[in-house]
Amino acid sequence: MRLPNGYGSVVKLGGKRRKPYAVRISSGRKKTDKGYIQTYKYLEYFENQKKAYAYLADYNAGKSLPEHQSFTEMPTFEQVYEEWLKFKKQLKKAPSSSTIRNYGIAYRRFESLHQRKFTTIRTKDIQDIANTLKEKSDSTVGMAKTTLSQMFEYGIKNEYCEKNYAELVTWEYTNPEEEMHVPFSENELKWLWDNKEEPFVDIILMMIYTGMRASEFINIKRKNVFLEQQYLIGGMKTEAGTNRTIPIHDAVLPFFRRYYNQGNKTLCTSLKGEVLSYTNFITGYWKPAAKRMNLNHIPHDTRHTFITLADRYKIDDLCIKLIVGHSVSDITKGTYTHKTAEELLKEINKIPAKF
Repeated sequence: MRLPNGYGSVVKLGGKRRKPYAVRISSGRKKTDKGYIQTYKYLEYFENQKKAYAYLADYNAGKSLPEHQSFTEMPTFEQVYEEWLKFKKQLKKAPSSSTIRNYGIAYRRFESLHQRKFTTIRTKDIQDIANTLKEKSDSTVGMAKTTLSQMFEYGIKNEYCEKNYAELVTWEYTNPEEEMHVPFSENELKWLWDNKEEPFVDIILMMIYTGMRASEFINIKRKNVFLEQQYLIGGMKTEAGTNRTIPIHDAVLPFFRRYYNQGNKTLCTSLKGEVLSYTNFITGYWKPAAKRMNLNHIPHDTRHTFITLADRYKIDDLCIKLIVGHSVSDITKGTYTHKTAEELLKEINKIPAKF
C-alpha cells in the first residue's frame, strides 16, 4: 500500500512474534560510514495488518489511542502552546505584554490544530493554514511563523515531536499597496475641527493629537486615563513605546472625557461596549468616517501628522520621542526620566486647534 510522505508505515517483523506488524514513523536521518540512513520510531505492534493500518490512520488523525498509552498522553497543540507560553513567561528576559498578546493572536490562527496531538502535525497541515494568510502583512505572517517555530523547538526539546515543521512551510505575505505616512494637511485639519460633531471624527482628532498607533489607541484602558492631570498611560510594540506617558491636549480633552464617562473597560469600544479588534476598528470606525469626510488617509497617517505638527510648532525633540515612544538611547537616562506629564502637556499644547 502506497502511503503519503510523512504518514508513517506498517512493516512485518521477522521471527516468531505474537504481534509481528509494527507501526512506525520517521524520526530523522543518521550518518553512518555508508552515508545517511533513515531512522524510525516504533509506536505499536499488532497481531494483524488491518489493525495496524487502522491504528496508523487514527494516529495521523490525532485521535487518542487506548492501545498505546504513551501516545494517548502526548499533549495536544493547545497544551503545548500553554506549556511553551508558561516557559516563556518564566524566562529572565520574558516577553513583553504586547508580544504575549501577539503570540495569542498568532495562536488563534491555528485553531483547526488546537485539539490535534502535537506529534501528528505535519508540514501539509501547517501549509494549508499558511496559504490562508497570503493576503496578510509581513508582520502578521512573520508572527505566525515565529510563534509556531518556537513551539516546535520547545516540542523537540521535550520529545513531543521530531522536527520543526514550521520551518519547512512556505510562508507568503502581501505588503499593503496603500500609500503610507501621508500627513493630514492643515486644510484637512480645519475641515475635521469644523465637523468635529460628525460620528467618529473625534476619534481621528484624538489619534492625531496623541500620536498613538491605531492598535495602541483601541487598547487604551479607562483606568489608565487621568483626566484631571491630562495624561494617559498606554502604548505597545517597542520597549520605549510600552506604557509611556502621553499628554492629553487641551483641545481633545472633552473628547477623552466623553468616552471616559461611558464607563467601559477600554476607552474606545464597539457600539455594544465591547473591546475593539483592529479589523473592527477599521471597518466600523475609520472607513465610514474617512469616506463620509472624503479623506484619503489610513490610520497611521494620524501618527505621522502628529510628528509633522510637533516639528512644525517646535515641540522639544526629546518630548516628541517620549510621547510617540521612539528610542531615546542617544541621551542619558537621567535626562529624560525627569520629564513630567505636566512638562509634556505644556509642549504638546503648542500645537494649535485652529488652522
